[in-house]
Amino acid sequence: MTQSVQKRVLIPGAGGPGAVNLTRSLLAAPEPIFLVGCDASPFYIHLALTHEKARIPRSSDEGEYMDAVCRLIRQHRLNAVFPNSSLEMMVLTRNRERLDALDVRLFVPSLATQQVAASKWETWKRWQAAGIPIPQTVTIDSEQDVEQAFDRIPTRPIWFRGAGIPGRGIGGAALPCRTPLEARGWIAFHDGYGNFIASEFLPGENLTWLGLFRRGQLVASQGRQRDAYVIPHVSPSGITGAPAICHTIRRPDLNDLGLRCVLAVDPGFDGVAFVDFKAAADGTLRPTEVNAGRLGTTHHFYTAAGANFPWWMLRIAFGEDLPDLPLFDVLPADLYWIRTLDAGPALLRKADLGL
Repeated sequence: MTQSVQKRVLIPGAGGPGAVNLTRSLLAAPEPIFLVGCDASPFYIHLALTHEKARIPRSSDEGEYMDAVCRLIRQHRLNAVFPNSSLEMMVLTRNRERLDALDVRLFVPSLATQQVAASKWETWKRWQAAGIPIPQTVTIDSEQDVEQAFDRIPTRPIWFRGAGIPGRGIGGAALPCRTPLEARGWIAFHDGYGNFIASEFLPGENLTWLGLFRRGQLVASQGRQRDAYVIPHVSPSGITGAPAICHTIRRPDLNDLGLRCVLAVDPGFDGVAFVDFKAAADGTLRPTEVNAGRLGTTHHFYTAAGANFPWWMLRIAFGEDLPDLPLFDVLPADLYWIRTLDAGPALLRKADLGL
């Protein structure tokens, strides 16, 4: 391992919730880390908590975006880029040779792995081939496929959602439907034929597993359960992707499946991944998606509780030693993270809540 050097890090999308919580974690590290935040929004850049802030073009303007990133790297003598957005991560990975030329570290999965993880259907096929228990799922390319989904999937409702296919996917359009009429209307509203899948509805717990990997070897991991969501009334399913209440758990079945799900996507996985699970009616867990290379929005929960995954990732990127870490369950069970819009977060033990 190399000797520790000063870490000078660019945080793309620095005004978004995932990057703000990433910044909080890096500022809480037991060593000084200099942070420069960049964002395309003239508004959200002001929410960044980094030492320096800069507006840059959107990542969809790939050439201009990378030119701006490289200018910031040279201006502030940065030696690492730490994205927490799938879109920006893909652009940075495609242009990795420009970062390498500036001796800048980027600790993320391969572009091929990111692309598989960004497609729920491609991920589902990898898991099926690996023998992982998965919800029954079909692709929806036409109205006839909607009818066939109701014939082939016996449970009701059926979960119709965007497949997340790179370049043409619809990520957030999810609705439990009880009739083909309902499903056809939902898909047509999103102009979604060719971009949707239909899956068995899973009524049980909503869990997630976060794992940190180095060349296919697990370094550390943690599971949690999502108990409630911020402003659930704005989503037809009641799930917004932003947990208001969640708590740490210790489940061997979650640990086993989380590890298997990531390695089924890439046996040599590098970086961080989190896998989302829902429990079936009989309590068994089924994976629903994997997010490769990013930490989500509420990972600061783990940092506040004593497990600073972003700092560990930076140390790996710089070739430095890590503290001794358990592979699974780095935190105690029943730690609660409570937040909502403009309030919180609060970290509490189960006993503090009288549960």
